[in-house]
Amino acid sequence: MPGGAGEMRWLTGARVALFGGAVVALYFAILLVGTLFRADGAPPTDFLAFHTAGRLALAGQAPQAYHWHVLQAAQAETVGAPPDAISSLAWLNPPHFFFVVIPFAMLPYAWGWLAWVLATGVVHAAAAWAVLARPAAMLAALAAPPVLLTASVGQNGLLTAGLIGLTFALMDRRPWAAGLALGLLTVKPQFGLLLPLILALTGRWRVFAAAAAAALAAMALSWLAFGGATWLAFLPSIGGNAERFLGPGIEVSPRIQSVFAFVARLTGADRAAMLAHGIVALAAAALTLRLWLRRPEGPEEARAAAGIASAYLLTPYVWGYDSPAIAIAVLFLARAALRDGFLPWEKPLLVAACLWPAMLVLRPFPLVMPLAWGLVLWLACRRDRAWRFSPARCATTS
Repeated sequence: MPGGAGEMRWLTGARVALFGGAVVALYFAILLVGTLFRADGAPPTDFLAFHTAGRLALAGQAPQAYHWHVLQAAQAETVGAPPDAISSLAWLNPPHFFFVVIPFAMLPYAWGWLAWVLATGVVHAAAAWAVLARPAAMLAALAAPPVLLTASVGQNGLLTAGLIGLTFALMDRRPWAAGLALGLLTVKPQFGLLLPLILALTGRWRVFAAAAAAALAAMALSWLAFGGATWLAFLPSIGGNAERFLGPGIEVSPRIQSVFAFVARLTGADRAAMLAHGIVALAAAALTLRLWLRRPEGPEEARAAAGIASAYLLTPYVWGYDSPAIAIAVLFLARAALRDGFLPWEKPLLVAACLWPAMLVLRPFPLVMPLAWGLVLWLACRRDRAWRFSPARCATTS
């Protein structure tokens, strides 16, 4: 398939590696300045919630992490600030996420933050390598603008991106490993809404079984390690968190990157926001399922990219720091293009999908990522269609 217009011949693998390496080095320097070398100490960011929750779990007080006043006081103690200086840094994750954050809570706050970003960055890079085993692919994934956003607040977007990327990359090669990654993704369950349905409808039962076993084992171990009271504290917090950020009459933060957030801020009407979000979510799910259920199955890369895009379009509760996964989705499509040839304007559009989230760093706006994910979904459908109508395939089926 000829690339046609917009080939961007200058953007070679060697140049991607060079530019990507330089950007990653810049990100690391910024992270060092913001954590270890800051004159007044590392500031309170989202990682403070992870660090403090881990400390409470180590002290045998895991249920208290779900009580805001206790968590707030412990966070203030960590950074030496008055309690009223800490706001909105809540512990929102299910109890088995304690296993992930406890090792970093054993370190001082700034060092824990740095180690957290490096460790989750390794998971993100591993997913990129699983998709496209080239150093340039890893560097490109780590150089994507959302990585800086996630690292600067110490959030878990790199971990989530890595787990969902590994799920799709290993699904047909190592189904048990893919299921393990998907089971661990239950630490952010809102991103796994469509995946069980995809697995069931396509008969990928080994992945389904491994994911279910991993999720149940993680939850059971957390019950044993932290006590049933931790789960009893977590379950009521789910509704409270939704009401706190997306409830009726709440001014939705522009950092929430969903159609719901956009319409809610635009109109102030929660029902209209939910209706609009539901329409977009259903459309994304329908397009994705169409790619997965068509026979013969189209390119794995198109199906994976669509699956990742729909995972982020389905939930109304998705933040800017969750967006590093777009680099993994783009790598899937780039892999198909490197094998079969770039479609007209595909290369610049893939680059645009990766760079567009930089808007989140400059100025939060709730429609930034829905537009980016919509572009990825369209490119995935376009890639599938090009494969179905390619001259080589038509010749073999005629």
